[in-house]
Amino acid sequence: GADIKDFTTIRSALEGETLSREAQGVLGRLEAVRVPVVAAIHGSCLGGGLETALACRHRIASDDPKTVVGLPEVTLGILPAMGGTQRLPRLIGLAASLDLILTGRSLKATRALKAGVVDEVVPAAVLVTAARRAALDLVDGTRKPSRVGITLGERLIRPVIFQKARSSVLEKTHGHYPAPLAALDAVQRGTATTLAEGLKIEARHFGELAVSDVSRALVSVFFATQDIKKDAGYPEGTQAREVRKLGVLGAGLMGSGIATVSAEAGVAVRIKDATFEALGRGLRHAREVFEERRRKGSLRSREVEQRMRRLSPTVDYSGFRRAELVIEAVFEELELKRRVLPRRASSRATRRHCPSARSPAAPAIPTGSWACTSSRRSRRCPCSRWW
Repeated sequence: GADIKDFTTIRSALEGETLSREAQGVLGRLEAVRVPVVAAIHGSCLGGGLETALACRHRIASDDPKTVVGLPEVTLGILPAMGGTQRLPRLIGLAASLDLILTGRSLKATRALKAGVVDEVVPAAVLVTAARRAALDLVDGTRKPSRVGITLGERLIRPVIFQKARSSVLEKTHGHYPAPLAALDAVQRGTATTLAEGLKIEARHFGELAVSDVSRALVSVFFATQDIKKDAGYPEGTQAREVRKLGVLGAGLMGSGIATVSAEAGVAVRIKDATFEALGRGLRHAREVFEERRRKGSLRSREVEQRMRRLSPTVDYSGFRRAELVIEAVFEELELKRRVLPRRASSRATRRHCPSARSPAAPAIPTGSWACTSSRRSRRCPCSRWW
């Protein structure tokens, strides 16, 4: 995407509009190239990145979990200014494009394929090969560019679609954020005319939004958020320990949640609780999370099963010897912890240099009171935000 810092240098609406028109011109030339251009997408393809891909003849995305596409400009108080408000509706239709443009949300590769934003999803290892094959197929005519576009049905109910979208925006923003309404106007007026005229409407709106107080404030919030993310909470140069095998003590809400996000990250998790019933509830919670993502299209059935296989339950400490980190997530009641986790039991069951951490479920129990139940105090690392 574009460098957001460039937005802060825009001094007037005319300057912003001019920048938009220049960028639109570049992508216009890309779109007009006589030879087929195929976009091979791997990783984040947001904002100007997706707008560039939309100007290509064909789009192929990798199935990597980090591959996402989207137009998040409204979250910065502006709108897509390189043709996004005009090319996306002409590619996937009014309703689907408005959902992406007005919310700024992103799509994983599989959902982008379903929505029609990309034409293919392939393994990352063969992405470039697939893109080259698609380009050759487009040249010899064995593959035709596919696009849903604005259907006849949508054309017949245009007023209803835009009225519903406007009502939804006002309900969520109460009129305090002009960007979604400007984007809605750009789509509505732009798709009712030629692409060239629609691009002019988009650029004019961008110029006005780029110098607005709301956009300046949202950009400042963005940079402040990025600065917070850069603060890792430990001294610079500290080498993080790689964890491939995790032990979780407790399969309740917190424990199963920790196990679920760890399995999502590719970590093998051994979960311990006092009863098989509790373990069953924890595993059921993890499956529900993954199945919900499958229903939404961000995971395939095979990927759900892969994540579930990373979770293994136990009512004793078997398997904890291989854990590289143990997280205690038992309900925050000291006597219960002492009954469920007998003194020295977890220490004997884990490798000598395996660190352990408390989950941040509640600060009610003093660290010293709980740490005294372990025979290896120096290895305990109480955490308030371990993730």
